[in-house]
Amino acid sequence: MSISIYGAFRSDTTMSNDTATYATIGSRFRISSYSKISISDGADGTIISGDNVINESPNDPSQTYNGEVFIWDYTIQVTDGSNIYEVGVMDWDANGNGSFQWPGAEQGYFIAFLNGDIPPLNTNLRVVAVTDNGPSIPASSVVPCFVVGTMIDTPHGPRQIETLGVGDEVLTLDNGPQKIRWIGKRELSLRELLKKPKLTPIRITAGALGANLPLRDLCVSPQHRVLVRSPIAKRMFGGEEALIPAHKLIEIPGIFIDTVDAPVTYMHMLFDSHEIVLSEGAPTESLFTGKEALKSVGDAAYDEIMTLFPELAAADYVPRMARFCPPKGKHMKTLVRRHVSNQKPLLAMQ
Repeated sequence: MSISIYGAFRSDTTMSNDTATYATIGSRFRISSYSKISISDGADGTIISGDNVINESPNDPSQTYNGEVFIWDYTIQVTDGSNIYEVGVMDWDANGNGSFQWPGAEQGYFIAFLNGDIPPLNTNLRVVAVTDNGPSIPASSVVPCFVVGTMIDTPHGPRQIETLGVGDEVLTLDNGPQKIRWIGKRELSLRELLKKPKLTPIRITAGALGANLPLRDLCVSPQHRVLVRSPIAKRMFGGEEALIPAHKLIEIPGIFIDTVDAPVTYMHMLFDSHEIVLSEGAPTESLFTGKEALKSVGDAAYDEIMTLFPELAAADYVPRMARFCPPKGKHMKTLVRRHVSNQKPLLAMQ
């Protein structure tokens, strides 16, 4: 088993060796890029083990990253002046000698955000406290990267979805830059996913759709629709583009139900109309305001959306989809099987 950790390589930050080693209070740094890593879960998969604070030796040498020992060292609290974030500083024994070189690149090799809060990229962060320097932290406290972490195309370049907010512009396939009217997230615990396995994310590996898309692995909820563009779709439906739920695509090589070992966070973006956005470069839908789709956001988010868009509650309201979606599952299954049997990509080159 493995533990997925979302955060940043220190090489993608301005954090100094001294800050990574000594947690220097008052020091500042910025993060230019986020990443996800997976570590082996070692002797106890419920925790990320730390080190002996006296001699910098690992408490669990079987907890590794790329075959070498990996540990949580300590947790710091940082601020951007308005918000507080918890950051787990993690060390990696890159040279395999059984200890962690200090000060140096092995200290704070990776920094992880804890308990779900992540600052926007290139935010000026200041270290204000060391909040934990014990033997371990719960594995459930690290932020996993499923839908959180997805890169969304904007007029100013790709951005992680969790750094976007209401009023930010996102590039759409049909209508150019459009402002986000509402954005929300739904977090599912491992217990919830075990009870409702149909909520487990679908992983679309890099290039699996064709046309070298997505650019990186893309994880979406099972009902999240992906744009298919192909001559096969045109022969079947009269138009070459159709929106197909991700779970209907799992017969395609490189698309499958993901294996999860941590909580999952799904994020939703809502615009004035249903749009096609670019997620990891691949065309996928924004939140659709149909009754079944809105059930996925949770009660509080549903009430918030209804306040923003009271017209959705009208008895005669009929939401408009950005593209045709086949009404019957058997037609979707036939579409996918024809692509597989003819070895044709879901996204034909334009």
